[in-house]
Amino acid sequence: MRLTDCTELFPRFAPASPRAASTPLAKDTVPYVQFLAFEPRGSLLVIEAPGRADQPGRLLRRSGARLEIEAELTGPLGPGALSPDGRWLLTGGPLLAGQAACCHLIDLDTFQVAHTLPVMRPFAWIDDEQFIAQSPNWAVAFRDEGVVKAETRRVDPALAAAVPALVTPEPSMVRVSRTTLGCLPLLPSQLLDEEVCAVLSPDGDVLYTATSFSRISAVRVADSRLLWQRAPSRLVTEGTVAAMGLDPTSNRLMTIGGGVSHDMLVLDAASGAELARHSLGTLARRVTGGTNTRGDSVCFRQEGLGVIGTNNGLVIELGSDGRWSAYKAGARSLRAIAFSADGTSMVLGGAEKNLRAVSLSPR
Repeated sequence: MRLTDCTELFPRFAPASPRAASTPLAKDTVPYVQFLAFEPRGSLLVIEAPGRADQPGRLLRRSGARLEIEAELTGPLGPGALSPDGRWLLTGGPLLAGQAACCHLIDLDTFQVAHTLPVMRPFAWIDDEQFIAQSPNWAVAFRDEGVVKAETRRVDPALAAAVPALVTPEPSMVRVSRTTLGCLPLLPSQLLDEEVCAVLSPDGDVLYTATSFSRISAVRVADSRLLWQRAPSRLVTEGTVAAMGLDPTSNRLMTIGGGVSHDMLVLDAASGAELARHSLGTLARRVTGGTNTRGDSVCFRQEGLGVIGTNNGLVIELGSDGRWSAYKAGARSLRAIAFSADGTSMVLGGAEKNLRAVSLSPR
């Protein structure tokens, strides 16, 4: 197992040693694992999506050394968000005309859907009572003269009628009360450039979001004040965003996605200032033998270790010292990452029909 040459994000110390080979687990997953999270009691929650859009996803609870299936719920789609106390899970709900338009609020004590709500991903929990989601955008029609905004929202009319408070006057990221199902708008959503990922600051005061066209925003949760915002890319080749993570130790905000000159941005979360940009294909060239490397997921451990999962089974680790290393942990896309409670291992999932475990150094 080889290390690539180190590129310094913040020049300090040498990289960590290469990891041991990953261990395949749970060899019965369906084509796409979209979400992984460890419950407080140690069980692993897995959301899998089938290869066809007309088939439902499924939520699994896996337990034990070999992650055997303990419970299963058909219907949820990823990605998801687990509440701080581990009682509630937000997932995607049924698609509407092939697009995300609602969510499931799942009670993990009963492993059943408590509510189906007219809001959609991305999700983030403020606390056990409040969460953040996106109120669906307007339905659009493409005509010869351009895009036309329709008079209806992209939501099931029955859901909208059942919980009208969640269908806000304009599409936006919203703060939702789990018990009252009331909401407050946080950040307007733009037509054809909706938010695709969101993370909260460790204290829950600031919400960071990114759209597929790299419009990145920071909004204060308490009063919906926009703190800073980066303009979207004018062209797809300038960069798109697929996933975002926040390093709680250095306040670095990282986005990964696609682009020609770069597909990874490192920002100062306080100001939005750009600290670094990189091409993952260039960084990983000696490990993969080519430049066709794209980031599909990113996650930070509590003490600052960052992990990027790529489209070709590569894991790129970003140490808290600012250096990076890379190693193969599979052959296909790694779309979901979860750290164990003690931080000594992580589980990876994606387009392979199994999960993989990787041992990590202690925090």
